Amino acid sequence: MRPLLIAAAVCLLALGAAAQTMKNPEISLIGDIRAFSHNDTTRPDEHEALNLSDPEIELFVSGYLNPYARAAAAIAWHTGTNAEIEEAYAEFVRGLPLGAQLRAGKYLLEFGRLNPIHPHAWSFVKRPLPHEHFFGDHGLNDMAIRASFLLPTGSAYTELMGAVLKGDALAGHEHKHEGTGEETGHDDERLDPAFFGRLTTSLATDEFSELALGVSVLNAVYSEAEHDDELVFQAEEPDFLRAWVTGFDLKYKRKPSRHSSLQIEAEALRRSNEMSEGDRLNSYGAYGYLDYRFRQRYNAGGIFEYVSEESLHEDLGETVVESADLWRAGLFVGFAPVEETSLIRLAGHWAEAEDADGFWELTLQLVFSLGPHQPHNF
Repeated sequence: MRPLLIAAAVCLLALGAAAQTMKNPEISLIGDIRAFSHNDTTRPDEHEALNLSDPEIELFVSGYLNPYARAAAAIAWHTGTNAEIEEAYAEFVRGLPLGAQLRAGKYLLEFGRLNPIHPHAWSFVKRPLPHEHFFGDHGLNDMAIRASFLLPTGSAYTELMGAVLKGDALAGHEHKHEGTGEETGHDDERLDPAFFGRLTTSLATDEFSELALGVSVLNAVYSEAEHDDELVFQAEEPDFLRAWVTGFDLKYKRKPSRHSSLQIEAEALRRSNEMSEGDRLNSYGAYGYLDYRFRQRYNAGGIFEYVSEESLHEDLGETVVESADLWRAGLFVGFAPVEETSLIRLAGHWAEAEDADGFWELTLQLVFSLGPHQPHNF
């Protein structure tokens, strides 16, 4: 009798431990520390000097609520800012009709392939220019309710997703035009929810290679006001604007072994702002990069970025459309001394803008992770 009681007690303890393990979240702390130098004359305090950035910290918590649903949250401390909720969402990953998945909360939207990836997991160190200018310094992030479905396309993996957004995704971001030091931004009053859609498909091209293609679209209606003495558009009655952002992305990856891989990724974006008076502002951008990983712990590559952005300005009492072009090219190398827990990266780039001198910038980056959320992928 006693052995049976002991066996039953052991089984109950095991079941309790398993249930507790399912509910215990994974907690990670990721740090990003940088030293940099440049000869950008618009930042004279840092010009041709060794500069140390304040560390950027991210606390990431995730886990399954039950076998059908999971939740995640990311709290970030960016340079010069207090802590902010970068992401907080829950999602049903199985159990819904038609094999659908549902996500609700604040998170980095799946526009293209780069935006939903946190910066510490990029192969390079700076957000590509089209994303920086169209979505802001911290990417396309908004409150959303998103549903996704797998489409029956044979050997190709095809996913269709659609979302309703709170509407802050295209509003209220600021950035500086590199090489000019000019800060632009918008103080927008949201009027209607925004809508997001994406179609992506991927298939194996051979035993070691995969090709993925995607199309994304984002639509929002808002009114803009005057900000930082720069005329955007303002009248006695709100002038409604409709913003469309469309993007096409491509990814090719060849991985003949776990120790080496080649990845090529590119994205082209177009943003169109439609004014109620019939004016239209069109902006374009694209980037592409190549990343070669070798001996598992090393990687090297290059990136090219371009953006052409239109804006409204006041000239002698008249509103005129001006266009600004900017491009940037860079190289990067990375080394993971202790595999998943840390990463050292050296990156340099050259940037040029219209009516401004080009400049170089060199950045040394250290990324570390305490916990299962890793700073890079092997």
